[in-house]
Amino acid sequence: MGKENLERVFNQASAWDIEVARNAWFRYQRLCGAIAQKHGFPMEIGAAVFAALSPNSDYHGNLRDTDRLLAAARAGQGIDTFSVSAYGNNKHKAWRLVHGEEPLELIVAPKTRNFFLNISDPTDPLPVTVDGHIFNAWANERLPLQSAAQRERSKHYQEVAEAIRQIGAERRLLPNVVQGLIWHCWKRLHHIRSSDQLEFWGSDYLAAGLGFGPAW
Repeated sequence: MGKENLERVFNQASAWDIEVARNAWFRYQRLCGAIAQKHGFPMEIGAAVFAALSPNSDYHGNLRDTDRLLAAARAGQGIDTFSVSAYGNNKHKAWRLVHGEEPLELIVAPKTRNFFLNISDPTDPLPVTVDGHIFNAWANERLPLQSAAQRERSKHYQEVAEAIRQIGAERRLLPNVVQGLIWHCWKRLHHIRSSDQLEFWGSDYLAAGLGFGPAW
């Protein structure tokens, strides 16, 4: 297990993997900012809510949940007036965030915290979002993302993140670019179906039903 496995995946990256990785976090930021602006909130709140609602949520569902929660908050509704597909405790956490609590005081799980930080500032050289696919690439073994073995691997979060930082330093790339490249390449190599999220980077901004057109 380790850095060598990550480098092996990194070295098999396609031009498509590289292009997506270089732009993904900036595009996440733009999309979270657009959803937040739609309801009169700053980008950071959109990113915080999106990250807080993200654990085990599908991409389009996560976007819709973020939009729905921000809309309810702006309308002065209560937390029980709308539903989300996210876990209940994450819904309450996101609700507290949109009502003024500090993101870094509430978003403490390493993956979710780094996900928020990567979206908030894609140029920050420290945060690394390590999910199940990255753990699998690190171990060079495919395990179910919600398995006990994956939970055991989570104890190695900082080790994996530091390996990605080292790869980035050696190649003069931001760690979040290295992470994104390995994530996309690993899924491609193992024929793991990606969500339709990349459509947001192309022509179809309507897929999640959020009302954004191709000119967004």
